[in-house]
Amino acid sequence: MSCFTACCTIEKKGILPGSPGSPTKGRFTPKGPASPGGKEGSASPEDNEAQGEGDDDGLAVGDYKSMGCTRRGGSHIVARRNSEIDGPPEATPEPCSLAAGSPFCLATASEVMKAIGNLEGIMEGADCEACFLSMSTPGKWKAAAVIEPEFEEKKCESMGGAQRLREVRERLLQEGVGIACRKGKKPEQPNQDSFFFADTARFRLCCVADGHGEFGHWVSHWVVRMTLKALLMELANAEGLPQDDAVAQIFDVIHKCLKLKAATEGFDLLLSGTTLSIAIVDRTTQQALTAWAGDSRCVCGRPPAGGGSKPEVISATNDHKPQDAEERRRIIGSGGEVIRLPNDVPHRVFVRGRESPGLAMSRAVGDLLAHSVGVNHVPGFKRFNLEEGSVLLCCSDGVWEFIKNMEALGVATKHGIAGVGEAVRQLAQESRNRWLKEEVSVTDDITVIAMWGAPKRAHPTAPA
Repeated sequence: MSCFTACCTIEKKGILPGSPGSPTKGRFTPKGPASPGGKEGSASPEDNEAQGEGDDDGLAVGDYKSMGCTRRGGSHIVARRNSEIDGPPEATPEPCSLAAGSPFCLATASEVMKAIGNLEGIMEGADCEACFLSMSTPGKWKAAAVIEPEFEEKKCESMGGAQRLREVRERLLQEGVGIACRKGKKPEQPNQDSFFFADTARFRLCCVADGHGEFGHWVSHWVVRMTLKALLMELANAEGLPQDDAVAQIFDVIHKCLKLKAATEGFDLLLSGTTLSIAIVDRTTQQALTAWAGDSRCVCGRPPAGGGSKPEVISATNDHKPQDAEERRRIIGSGGEVIRLPNDVPHRVFVRGRESPGLAMSRAVGDLLAHSVGVNHVPGFKRFNLEEGSVLLCCSDGVWEFIKNMEALGVATKHGIAGVGEAVRQLAQESRNRWLKEEVSVTDDITVIAMWGAPKRAHPTAPA
């Protein structure tokens, strides 16, 4: 996601078609007529899409073009002339917070901050069998970053250097794990997607962070490192998956660490942030947990049963969108507004009576101005089993903008475990093709992680 994907710049006649930027963040297209606050509730796991088949006004994608609308964005400051504005504020809801008396996670902000300066610090004390992270490359001045060529695979780092990284990725392909992270078509910005993958003796972990805002690439870069360190600390001596409260506190630790890192590294969080989605699999029980803030969706499924044509959806995260009823109440009760601008696609969050921030999601890490009006980083949770023969997809919305859950699972299950590398390449390429067909001159960054279920492992402390 680029610095423009969470927002747009418009004139009285609509979005500036020639403005620089990248795809509008968080397209949400429920059927039926629009209401000022958006659709109540959220879509089903099978249809929790952001695909261009229609929008709040029941218009097809082609109708948007005739109206002068585009998914491309402009500035993070969003003008609100002639916009749909919510009615009077609703009653202030109960604040969204962690459960009273919940156990603290093992990681603290100070411990995480001390460890993330390099990969050795992140990995210290961990029993990782394999681990690698994507990385942004510093530019010539503070907070700048190198802009990669279009559709280039994002650089990664791993303990043991480039040779070890190649060996790890090749072994993971044989085990049914494939990863692609490709730069979007947006010449003015780096790839703002980031990810990690890690195996310990007991757990398999992955993460996708889709940055947005001027400094979204550094936000996601540091968030995946903080998240990996915090999870490795939490799981070091764990006898199973962590409880929801502990994971929620890890998200809070990450948000606090990010504010400290932004101050030391010289990037601003007022209008920059990231999604954060993690998946943890207990390799001894096949139990799995996904936790997320934002719209980097995780979908688990298995091949069609009994000669059917469609894969079966086991679990799917629900995108955090401001038009959903509970999210909207929290934002309005905190001094914000939820608005869909004329000729725009998503609903956005604004400070009441102001023209910013225009964020098109209701939960994220960073985004300090949006946090002042009810956006938060409290994650949602899904628990399920990742058994042999089932596959988990964790992707940024560069994929989900045009590809539905069932279609993505269909690609993964068609290729199977042995073809997982080809499956992620196909999903990345097809996502790019659909962006270019719709927008011609711009695509979002695209990240795909596909992880097939594996046989149960013996407990690492069990006798041989």
